[in-house]
Amino acid sequence: MPEFVLIFRPTRSTSAAELPKRNATARDWVLARHEEGTLRLACPLEDAGAGTVVSDAGVSPIPPDRAIAAVLVVDAADLDRAVAIAKSYPNLAFGSEIEVRPVRPTAPRPPPP
Repeated sequence: MPEFVLIFRPTRSTSAAELPKRNATARDWVLARHEEGTLRLACPLEDAGAGTVVSDAGVSPIPPDRAIAAVLVVDAADLDRAVAIAKSYPNLAFGSEIEVRPVRPTAPRPPPP
């Protein structure tokens, strides 16, 4: 089945009062994707301040407008189904946006020795 990457970006700050509900809702949604068998990989990321951008110009802090909160890989029949999965994310209301991109198939990896 084709794989798609869901790239989660914050579009606004979350208040301290909203944070517990946002985190619980996100966790429950990800667990539901796991239980239904569509989730392949989930990588929540630290705040942008914990990382850097490396380029030929040097190393610099991650700008707030390029922050990524999490990356998920899901199985979906096609892009429309992957978009439907992303649209079901309840935390869109908390100021999240999700970029959905197909993963380019690669040759299978050999098993580890």
